Formats: sequence, C-alpha cells, structure tokens
Amino acid sequence: MSEYLRRETIWVRPRYKRETDLSPCQVTDQILQALINKREVKGTILKNTVYLKIPEDEQRYWSPVFEVTVSKKGDNESLIRGVIGPKPEIWTMFMFFYAVDFVLLFFGVFMGISQWLLGMDAPMLWSVPAFVLLWFLIYMAGRYGRIKARRQTGRLLKFLDEAIDSAEQAETE
Repeated sequence: MSEYLRRETIWVRPRYKRETDLSPCQVTDQILQALINKREVKGTILKNTVYLKIPEDEQRYWSPVFEVTVSKKGDNESLIRGVIGPKPEIWTMFMFFYAVDFVLLFFGVFMGISQWLLGMDAPMLWSVPAFVLLWFLIYMAGRYGRIKARRQTGRLLKFLDEAIDSAEQAETE
C-alpha cells in the first residue's frame, strides 16, 4: 500500500495526501501519459481533478474509484489529495440506508418513550436494538466491500504513485 495513504481503520473512504516538487500541470500530464501507456487503470482528467477506476471488464459492485485533486502549493509545488471509495451510486445507496435506519431509530425511540411515559405498553422500544443491529449490518457490508476491493485499491494507489514517482525522477535527472 502507499505510504501516502492515511490508514484509519474505521474509515470507509481512506484519504491520500502527497506533496511533490512538480507543478500541477506536470502532475496531471504525467498521469495522462501513464493512462495512455498502461491499460491496467482507466481514468479521466477534468482540470485539476483526476478520476481513476478499474477497467469495465474487471469491475464489481465493490470496485473502488479514486478521486484525486491536484492543487498548487508553492511556486512550483503541488499538493495531491485523494479519496478512495466505492462508486458514487454505491456510496449514495449506503448513505441512504444509513439515513433511513437513523430516521427509523429516531422514530422508534421517541414513539417508545412516549408510550412508556403515558403508561402504555411500549413495543416500539423493541425497534431500538433492531435498528442498531441494522446499522451494524450496513456498516459490516461496507467493511466487507472494502476488504474485497483491497487488491483493486492497491492497484489504483500503485498506479498513481508510479506515475508521480517517474515524473519526479525525470525532473531530478
């Protein structure tokens, strides 16, 4: 794995950060050259943002997308930041599931407490452990996808690191 990857274990979308002595144009040009020369990663470049992904025939639902932003740091330096995560539609689906679970948990807690304070039976309080369990299952599904995507994530990171390293080596020679 890349030395520039922040490895907090709880993150579903790890962060990448690297500084280089290359200008932002040199960095994006080098990534473009690597995309043209190598077929192991596909990508698009829009101004200072690079989107890297696995080729279509190798993609699965857990396949990661690497969004990289190159910004100017100093006179001739760049700051490269990236986020690796699931495809946007998969990420949106997970956020939707989390939101629905939270709303139902919130509703169940307040309905159950209201029933309990009014001296009624409070069967809604049983929904609290169920929705906590549902949250845990959603979280574990995300972790499972992250584990399954580990090899492809490493491929995207290696591709980016090699592209930048080759540009830095060419710059020093």
